[in-house]
Amino acid sequence: MILALVGSPRRGNSLLACQYISKKLPLEIVNVAKKRIEPCKACYSCIFGEECKIDDDVKEIIEKINEADFVLISSPVYWLDLTGKMKMLLDRLFMAERHIKDGKKGAIIYFYAFRELRGWASNTYNILLRAMGIEPIAVIPINAALPGEVFLEENLRKLDMLVEAIKDGRRIVLENQCPVCLGEIVGFDLTCPICGSKFDRDLNLIEKGDRFSLEWIKEHYENLRRMKDLYLKRKDELKALTKKHIG
Repeated sequence: MILALVGSPRRGNSLLACQYISKKLPLEIVNVAKKRIEPCKACYSCIFGEECKIDDDVKEIIEKINEADFVLISSPVYWLDLTGKMKMLLDRLFMAERHIKDGKKGAIIYFYAFRELRGWASNTYNILLRAMGIEPIAVIPINAALPGEVFLEENLRKLDMLVEAIKDGRRIVLENQCPVCLGEIVGFDLTCPICGSKFDRDLNLIEKGDRFSLEWIKEHYENLRRMKDLYLKRKDELKALTKKHIG
């Protein structure tokens, strides 16, 4: 059985992708965003063999991960990184040590609206799997912000490619990914992942970036508001795609 950990509270692309895959492979969906997860207290009791002192849903999630044959993360990028509940889950995973099983595999699908704002989310999701002793066979970026965009032709090709890789137990290494760990390699072009400034190999500034400046932030919020209007214009098209592929 495949366990899919969804990191978005919406019925958006993260969930829709899992529903699509569930029509091709046996899959159980757990929406981490809707679980009760408290912050780690860094008491380290779990490292020394004691049960975690926090009473929430993390033990249930870890038990499901432990029972699964394969773990899929399907989640969006929030502010260059993973979503809040997924980060809280990662912080609690010291307690997963006793459940680590050699040879368990997983995969990551992450969704973004703006290519330049993918940040380091894929690498943090990668670490989330690895903290549980799970080796990713694929890290798949999908440009889909509006609900239903996951069913656009290019994105469907990526989902189908992942399904076949899971069936075959085959690794997928995409462009600009580390062939060892599938980390998305940042810095080969010496571009700052935050502001977008560009440097030469001696770290001399070639071009100053303005991402996350005050003016950029103001414009970014305007862009986010425009996405609502864009969705309303494409709502019928995207709903029709969703109905076609998952009913």
